[in-house]
Amino acid sequence: MSDTHKSGIVTTRRGALALLGVGGAAACSPSVETFRSGEQSAHGTFEHGVASGDPMATSVILWTRVTPNAAGVVTVAWDIDTDPTFPNPVSGQTEARAARDFTVKVEAKDLQPGTIYHYRFRTGEETSPTGRTKTLPAGKTDQVRFAVVSCANYEHGFFNVYDLIAKRGERYDAMLHLGDYYYEYGADVYDAPDKPEGRTHEPAHEIITLEDYRLRHSQYRRDPNLQAATAMMPMIAIWDDHETANDSWQGGAQNHGPDEGLWEDRKDAALRAYYDWMPVREPVPGRAREAFYRHFQFGDLLTLIGVETRLTARAEPLIIEDYLDAIVADADGFKAKYLDDPSREMLGAEQQDYIVETFAKSKADGVPWRMLANQVIMGRMLTPDFTPYVTPEATAAIEKDWPGIHDFLTLSKYSLPFYPDSWDGYPAARERFFGALDTAGVNDVLVVTGDAHEYWANDLTRDDTTPMGAEFVASSVTSKTLIAYLGEATAQHNLLLTRANDDARYYNALHNGYIEVELGRKSGKITMYAVDKVNSRDYGSFRAASFSVKPRHKDGKDTLRIGKPRGLTLTQRALFAGLG
Repeated sequence: MSDTHKSGIVTTRRGALALLGVGGAAACSPSVETFRSGEQSAHGTFEHGVASGDPMATSVILWTRVTPNAAGVVTVAWDIDTDPTFPNPVSGQTEARAARDFTVKVEAKDLQPGTIYHYRFRTGEETSPTGRTKTLPAGKTDQVRFAVVSCANYEHGFFNVYDLIAKRGERYDAMLHLGDYYYEYGADVYDAPDKPEGRTHEPAHEIITLEDYRLRHSQYRRDPNLQAATAMMPMIAIWDDHETANDSWQGGAQNHGPDEGLWEDRKDAALRAYYDWMPVREPVPGRAREAFYRHFQFGDLLTLIGVETRLTARAEPLIIEDYLDAIVADADGFKAKYLDDPSREMLGAEQQDYIVETFAKSKADGVPWRMLANQVIMGRMLTPDFTPYVTPEATAAIEKDWPGIHDFLTLSKYSLPFYPDSWDGYPAARERFFGALDTAGVNDVLVVTGDAHEYWANDLTRDDTTPMGAEFVASSVTSKTLIAYLGEATAQHNLLLTRANDDARYYNALHNGYIEVELGRKSGKITMYAVDKVNSRDYGSFRAASFSVKPRHKDGKDTLRIGKPRGLTLTQRALFAGLG
C-alpha cells in the first residue's frame, strides 16, 4: 500500500505517517508489509523485508534486497536513527548489483552500545519497511534475553513461531537462529501431514546451483512472519546442514549424489547465496569462508560463541544401519573401531582452540555466563531397547511408512546413538572438546541447540561424569516433530528415552516452538514456548515448560544446575516425576 504526496514522492504508508508526525505507537514498531503497488519505482521495490544481524557494541549489519525493474546497478540509500521517524538519521549509500542477487548489506558503524536503533532503505521513490535493531551492551550489564529458533521448513507449515517471536520482539536483545533456516529439498520430498495448501518449495526441484539457492532464499524471505521477526531484532545466525544439503560434512553430504555435480561446486553456491542473503558479516580475512564461527560479548554478563560443526572439519556421519551385521556380531568391536575412532573430528583443532581460549578469557575476566550456539545435540542420548514396547501389530503399521523399522528395533538393543549425526556420533571429538575446556577451568558452558525438532534439557558431562554445563534444545519452527510418526505414543517414547539416559532431564517431541533464554547476574531462566498448530495462520501459543539454571560448585568445579521443569501439564507431571 502506498500514498502519493503533492511533492510526487511515493512512500510506504508507514513513511507517510512518520512524515506527518502521527501514527503513535504503531510508528514505533517495524512495518512488515511489502510494497504492493501496481506501479514500480524507477529503481525497484523492497519485497523481501529488512533484517539486521551480527551486532557489536558500536556496529550492526543492515540487510535488504531490491527487486529491480530493469537490468543494471541500483543505487540504494540507508538511514539509521534512534527515533523511528528519522529526524536526525545517519545515512549512507551503496549499490545493489546482479553479482550479489541485488541484495544489500551494509555495516552501520560508530553507534552507541546497548541502544535500540531504527533503520530503513531507499531507492528512487521507494522506501523499505522500517526495521528495529539493537547494539550489544558494554560494561555493566544486568540482563539479556534471546529468542532461540531452528528448523523452518516452508512446506511443513506457516511460520507461526516467527510471528509469535515478532509479537514478543521488544523483549529480546537478539534472535539466535541455530540453522536449517531453509531446506534444500524439492517439492513434497520431505512431506508432512496436514501440509497447508500453497506451501510448495520454489524451485520445485532439489536446489543445487547458485540460481537454485538464491531462489529458495527469496521464497523464504517473502514470508511475512519471517519478515516480521527479522524486522524486530538483530539476528545472530549459524548454519546447519540444510543450508547446503542434508547431513553435510567436510567432504560431502548424505543428500548429494554423483549425478549432482561436484560437492565443492554445490557447497560454494550454497555459501555464496548464504552470505548474500543473510544479515551476517563477511568471512574473516585469511580464514576459509566455511569457518563460520565467531563470538559476541554482551557487556560483562555473557560471552556467546556461534560454532560451525558441518563444513570445516566434520568427518562423514556414520549410517548405523549399514553396519547392522557387524553390530549384531560384535557391538563393542563396532564401537571401538568406528564410533570411538579418535580421528573423527567435529570442530577441528583451530576452532576448538578458539572456543577454549575465548571462554577461558571470559572466565578469567569474571564474566558470569558462557553460552555456545550449537547445531546438533551435544548431550548423551543413547537408544534404549524398544523391542519390549513395540508389538508386531504396531511394527507392521509403522513399516508401511518406515521400512527400516525392523533394523531400528534390532539395533536399539545395543545402546547406540539415537542421533548418529549429533555429537553422540563423534564421542571422541566431544570428549576431546570437553577435556580441553575442563583443563582450561571452563565447566559451566550453557549450550543452546537446534536440529532435532524437539525440546530437550540435558546435563553435560565428560565420560567420567565430570560436569561441563547444561544444554537446552529448541524445537522447530515448522519441521515435523516425532508426533507426526508416533502419534499418541510420543509422550511414552519421550519418557522411555529420558529414563534411559542419565544426562537427559526433559524431552518433549510434541510441539513446534522456540526457547527463550533469560540470563541475569546470578541465575537464568529457560522457557520453552510452543504453538498449537502450523497448518493454519490461526494459531494459539503456550508455555510448554520452563527451567531455572544457576551456577553451582560441584566436585571442585564451577558448573551449572538445571532446576525442575515447571509449567507442565498433568500428563507431563506424571511422566517426568522424579526427573528434576
